[in-house]
Amino acid sequence: MPVQHPMKSQSTPVLETKRTGLVHLSSVSLIIPAYNDEETIGRLIDDGALLLSEICDDYEIIVCNDGSRDKTLEMIESKRRNNPNVRLLNHEVNKGFGATIRELYLAGSKDYVFSLPGDYQYAPKELIAMAQGLKTHDFVIGWRVNRNDPPRRKFQSFVYNCMLRVLYGHRHKDVNSIKLFRKAILDKITLRSATPFVDAELCIRAERAGFKVIEIPIEHLPRLTQGASGGKFSVIWETFSDLFKMRSTF
Repeated sequence: MPVQHPMKSQSTPVLETKRTGLVHLSSVSLIIPAYNDEETIGRLIDDGALLLSEICDDYEIIVCNDGSRDKTLEMIESKRRNNPNVRLLNHEVNKGFGATIRELYLAGSKDYVFSLPGDYQYAPKELIAMAQGLKTHDFVIGWRVNRNDPPRRKFQSFVYNCMLRVLYGHRHKDVNSIKLFRKAILDKITLRSATPFVDAELCIRAERAGFKVIEIPIEHLPRLTQGASGGKFSVIWETFSDLFKMRSTF
């Protein structure tokens, strides 16, 4: 029996095009995990707010400070005071990317969820390119064609994505990149991982629930800060451990 597409509903948000030529989305939750990103987080929030105010009827920017040791929290609070659309989640101690992004995915309240890391390796304008995919799909992954990361990180990612293909049949190339998807997807699936594997879990569960997933090429910028911990052995071990353990939950 064929799988009935779960998004066929009159209440589904409509993707349109404004006269300006920019994509128009009904409402967007921009979610941002931040860790030691004091040099970039303020600019990212400002640029994100400017773009969203032009292409959305309604938006929110939810930033989670994951136990930063610099002035990231102060920067976010400053932006929140000046923009009522900015929401702050704060971890007194660092919980790691997996737990943080999972919390952010579930925190969004708008029709679409768009993720960006606080280090500004992706510009908010990538939303415009990725939103084109929503005309035919429910879930869009930003594919870093020219990835600005050290060779070791790129090799780790290559191996990880190959293993996802072997173990889960997941055919996409850049599962841990930024994402844009319909919030309603999270009403149909349950996220169980609290490690960076949660990014892959979200994509795989969405696809297995009948949602259509696509990758769209985007620009990836050089890193300006040293806040990310994705290359640490402990993080890699947790992620690859979940890669195997979570198979029994699908």
